[in-house]
Amino acid sequence: MSDKEYLILRYSLVEESQKALDARLIPEVKGHAILPAIEEDREFKSNGVLCNVIGFHVLKPSYGYDYPEKRFYIGKIAKLKKQQTGERVPGDIVEFEHDNWIPITVVIDVVTQHIFVRKDWRFGTPENIARSLQTAFTEPVLSVYNHRVFIEGKSEASTFWNIVESKSKIYRLEFKLISPNILDTNKKARDALESLKELFGQEEIDITLKNESGELKTPKEITSNYLEYIAEGEGSWSLVTEGDRGGKKAHNSNENIDTINLPELESEYTDESQMELGQQLNIDRPENYEEANLGAEIYAAIKDMEKD
Repeated sequence: MSDKEYLILRYSLVEESQKALDARLIPEVKGHAILPAIEEDREFKSNGVLCNVIGFHVLKPSYGYDYPEKRFYIGKIAKLKKQQTGERVPGDIVEFEHDNWIPITVVIDVVTQHIFVRKDWRFGTPENIARSLQTAFTEPVLSVYNHRVFIEGKSEASTFWNIVESKSKIYRLEFKLISPNILDTNKKARDALESLKELFGQEEIDITLKNESGELKTPKEITSNYLEYIAEGEGSWSLVTEGDRGGKKAHNSNENIDTINLPELESEYTDESQMELGQQLNIDRPENYEEANLGAEIYAAIKDMEKD
C-alpha cells in the first residue's frame, strides 16, 4: 500500500448581507455549518459538468488511532466524463458512449475548517478541484445558514517571496482576500478587512497593482500581512513577472497549494495485487482501521500546522 498526495484547502464562511428570514443561527462551532452540504448524496453541476457528492460520514477513531470524535468527515466528490469506446462487430466497429465517473476522496475538519482532498489530474487542476468543492457546498449552506462558502488552498508565503526575489521585474500583483469569518489569521489584515466590511458589506476584496515598466514594489512590512492571511486559506495571490526567456510570466498561489501524503484507502486501489495485499493485512485489524489511520494522520498533521 502506498501514500497518496492530498491538497490542503480551507473553507471560509461569510454571512450574506441580505438576511434570510428562515435562516438558522450558525452553529457554536461554526465549521459545522458545512454539514448540510454533505449529509445526503446529491448531484450538482460545476462548469456545466455533472458531479456528485457521495457517501460522506463521520471518520470514527478506533483502537490505536485516536483523535476527537465527530470532528472529521470523509466522503467523495465525483465528476462525470463521457468515454467513447468501440466494439468490433462483423464488418464494422461500432462506437458506444459510457459514463466514466472520476471520484476523489475528501476529508473535512469541522473545527479548523481544513479540507484534505486527494489530488488527481483526471479530475482537474488543484484550482479546478477547489472550485468544484466550493460549488458543491455553497448552495446547501447558504439556504440553511445564510452564509456563503469560499474555498482556497493553503500556500506558503515563502513561495511568493522566492518568486519576487528571483525576478528583476514585477508588472502586476493581485490579492484576492475573503472577508473575515471565524478563522484566526493575521490580525492586521483581519482588522482592515473587517472595517471595510462594516462600511461596504463586501464578501471579497480584489487588490490589483500594476506597473507597465515592471518597476512594481512589494514592501515586506505591508505585503506580509496579506500574504499570511492568504497563506491560511483566506484568499489567493497572483504575480506577473518577466519570463525566463523574455516576455512575461504569470505565477499564482493556486499553482502552489500545500500538499500532504496520506495513506491510500482500499477503495482507491487500482491494482488487483495491491488489493489482495490490503485484504491480507486486514485480517486482524478493526473494520474501519484504514479510515481511522487516515484520520489519525490528518489530526497529527493539523497539530503540526498549529505549532508553526
